Amino acid sequence: MRSLLLAVAWPVATAVPSVTLSNGVEMPMVAAGSWQYNSSTAYSSITSALKAGFTMIDTALDYHNQDGVGKAIAESGIPREKIFVETKVPGCGLDPSTMNVFNCYQATKRDLETDLKLLNLSYVDLVIVHFPPISSMITRSCNSWSGGCQMVRAQWKAMNEFYAEGKARAIGVSNYCPSCYDCLESSNPVMTRLPMVNQVQLHLGMGTDPEGFVSYHKAKGIQLQAYSVLGNSMTHHASSEILNGNLTTSIGKAHNKSSVQVALKWVISQGIPAVTKSSSSEHLKEDLDLWSWNLTTQEKQLMDAHRSPKGSPSFACNAAEAVLV
Repeated sequence: MRSLLLAVAWPVATAVPSVTLSNGVEMPMVAAGSWQYNSSTAYSSITSALKAGFTMIDTALDYHNQDGVGKAIAESGIPREKIFVETKVPGCGLDPSTMNVFNCYQATKRDLETDLKLLNLSYVDLVIVHFPPISSMITRSCNSWSGGCQMVRAQWKAMNEFYAEGKARAIGVSNYCPSCYDCLESSNPVMTRLPMVNQVQLHLGMGTDPEGFVSYHKAKGIQLQAYSVLGNSMTHHASSEILNGNLTTSIGKAHNKSSVQVALKWVISQGIPAVTKSSSSEHLKEDLDLWSWNLTTQEKQLMDAHRSPKGSPSFACNAAEAVLV
């Protein structure tokens, strides 16, 4: 449960700022997510989010709710170009048949088209590979064996083709580590472009540059995007430390904001867009009230130094670069 606000009056909604991706596409700083929602709940939540003023929606093929998300978008009455739609395709190996490189490529092409069909859209604004090949979760590296790199390249080939066909305005990845980029940069011929976005876990308690991910991606020109911004316990629920801990609640009280708003504010204050979600219209409105106030220098320093709850940017692989294969 969220911390209580000290007042119930909502400020006038302000435009959500954006970041510019490496190809010039503007991506909003906050997205309404739909993880763990079935189609009907996703429809209700995304409908509420769009009414609240969200301009970006996050979903995925393996959320199994894109029909509900697409219905909410279609019925919103908002021009398509005013909604930034992000979706995902699974990494190869989830289906054992896709451990074959050719099958991996074909499955990715199929999944990309399925995304469009389920969403009932002619294009998406951003599509990302949800996680590296399943093998990376065992070896903790994308390039510890040649097959892992081959699948990374096969998926990225399919993504580039989808992008070239105008079916996505931007393409990216999620839970990718330096070893995964090694696979792309060491390919022959060299891949035409690196991912524009990497969606990773980032929340209060992990520090401002966990495992060097932030500085690494800045150097590569790849925009990070944060998921699990409220922590991610073993039960896949928000961290009680973030929701009810003294740091977030005391800062929230000082600004007349909830602990969730404080946690979100910390993420976006680093220039990293965040994915949040709620089935509550009021909470969605709160999640957009992030630009009418600022953390003080002391508050930001305290939050930067805070080290609970712990977390890792990727559940699939380690940050340390592996030897190229």
